[in-house]
Amino acid sequence: MFRSTIIRSTVAHARPFHTTRPALKTVTEKVSEVADNVNKGLGKGLANAIETGEDAAAKTKESLDSATGQGKKKAGEAATIVGQKKNETAAGARELKDDLEKKM
Repeated sequence: MFRSTIIRSTVAHARPFHTTRPALKTVTEKVSEVADNVNKGLGKGLANAIETGEDAAAKTKESLDSATGQGKKKAGEAATIVGQKKNETAAGARELKDDLEKKM
């Protein structure tokens, strides 16, 4: 009888002692882990921002190169037109000079 009472009281009051690895971490380890996670998160965010900036810079460079090429092409066309107008004006001035010399 005494024996069964001891067993019952021991079992009734016994609490299982169970620990897990995270429960065993020290405050320093927890802080270190959180700091590491924050550092990695910031690093990934900054890397994405840098990649986005590089993509934007590349697209801007492409559009500027395209615009520069188009600008040079239009400038060349304008120079050609100016040259043609200059030649037409010079020819007209020569004809006018010849006409005036004939009349005099």
